[in-house]
Amino acid sequence: MLIVFALDRIRMEVVALGGLGLGVALGLVPPVQAFAGFSHPAFITVVEILLIVQVLGHSAILDAVTRRIPVIAPTEIRVLTVLCLLTATLSVFMNNIGALALMLPVVTSVCRVTALDSRRILMPVSFAALLGGLCSVIGTPANLIVSSQLADATGTGFTFFDFAWVGVPAALAGLLVIVTWPRRILGSKSTGAGRSPPQSFRTVVSEVQIGPRSPLAGTPAADTGLTIHAMRRAGENILFQRRGTRIEAGDTLLIEIGLQELEEGLASGAMLLPKALHSSANTQRVEAVIMPESVLVGSRIGALEGLASRGIGIIAVATHTPRIEGSLADLQLSIGDVLYLTGDPEAIGEAVEEADILPLWPKPQSEAAESHWAPILAFAGGVTFAAFGLAPPELAFGLVVFFLAATGSLNLRKGLAALDWPILIMLATMIPLGLAVGSTGAASVLAGGLMTIVPGQSALVLSVALLFVAVVITPFVNNASTAIILGPIALGAATAAGIAPEPLLLAVALGASIDFLTPIGHHNNTIVMGLAGYRFVDFIKVGWPVTIAVIGAATLALRAWWA
Repeated sequence: MLIVFALDRIRMEVVALGGLGLGVALGLVPPVQAFAGFSHPAFITVVEILLIVQVLGHSAILDAVTRRIPVIAPTEIRVLTVLCLLTATLSVFMNNIGALALMLPVVTSVCRVTALDSRRILMPVSFAALLGGLCSVIGTPANLIVSSQLADATGTGFTFFDFAWVGVPAALAGLLVIVTWPRRILGSKSTGAGRSPPQSFRTVVSEVQIGPRSPLAGTPAADTGLTIHAMRRAGENILFQRRGTRIEAGDTLLIEIGLQELEEGLASGAMLLPKALHSSANTQRVEAVIMPESVLVGSRIGALEGLASRGIGIIAVATHTPRIEGSLADLQLSIGDVLYLTGDPEAIGEAVEEADILPLWPKPQSEAAESHWAPILAFAGGVTFAAFGLAPPELAFGLVVFFLAATGSLNLRKGLAALDWPILIMLATMIPLGLAVGSTGAASVLAGGLMTIVPGQSALVLSVALLFVAVVITPFVNNASTAIILGPIALGAATAAGIAPEPLLLAVALGASIDFLTPIGHHNNTIVMGLAGYRFVDFIKVGWPVTIAVIGAATLALRAWWA
């Protein structure tokens, strides 16, 4: 299953369900336990946190902060530091995807006001969300999972801030690197006060018509300098790759072009949008990103009835999909794609909420809400209950969800429908398989193999070994799956070595959650890749020093506090 996950050819929830079915068929998972993952405390807590984040996201909780950042942080490095610290702090108390979702509009707004290149900001902010999640039991699903595994093995799980003894030093080391190192690798410098931020990095796919006075008319297709994916004339496809084929006025081109270049072409009349996308007095343009839970993931643009029925058009898409052909309507959407929408502001607001896409700029009128303190105070109360051991996390945040639903702040029907169910199904179905790793003796066998490879049997040596194994696996496999599989192995190794299991499980959770080397190992990285137009290699260039710093700080913290 780990291999199939890494290949990324089949949807993750399908792989997980197929693996669970095979496990039941082979007798590895008892039939009565097949769907026990849906009642597991880790699964329930993740669902509750995601529901709470939905409510917090609709309030104007961060609007005041957005206005203050350019004032208190006049330089680029200060802006980056404030944004990363704020993101990491939010991620301590909520799922790291939720923390990034709250911060993306803030980052977009701040970059526009301060004229900073968002390429230099988005990847560090994504990394900061992952780092903040290391510090509490609810910061990432991996922490919840290893805490549940410890509770099953010893009767007592980790407390809310047990992870902070290792997570805080690791997060601070990582934050120190990400506010200095990426500036050497990513983007250009700020453009200066009062000027527009650089947008040339953003490459989009758009379908345009050549205007009658366009300088492109009469130009050979091969000499335009544009990346042309398709060409139509009078409704018929043209083989534009044929030598000597020239572009004529009225031709429709499917092109890949810099966003700024597209805007200039539209402004000059060299390129025209389809008639259905022509602006009117009450038309607004909105930039929005497709989040993991969006119903648009996997859909083709031509099949988006929720947008078309409201008169909303798509001007362009910033996508990392490698296969682009046919027409814009044939383009298949994926996580992190950025849509440039045009239409009535109220209609766009409704469509954004229905499709679970995140508006970046400007904020639709339907989301412009006053700050509501009741949900924030309720969430703070849940954190307090969980942090001081007054209630387990699943009960503490269950009470918060009940309060939000009872006061009308949360519509449970809509909230549950908006959850990222592929990830949740994968988590719930992997939990029984993780239990099978322990109950069938597989964990003991694998732990025995680890003991023969790793020199010595000290808690620190075994913890570091498991940390490295998790770091190697997690770029290719969801961090929850990594923790589910490695957790029983850590428990088996602790039993074989006669040591406490806590440091080994902490190392597993930490290693599973520090994916800074690829854009595919964590949804946060996938999202910002689409937003900023990063390449795969950019994550390696920026992520390797962050990974080394975090591993080094975590090793020292494990030695000092746990091992």
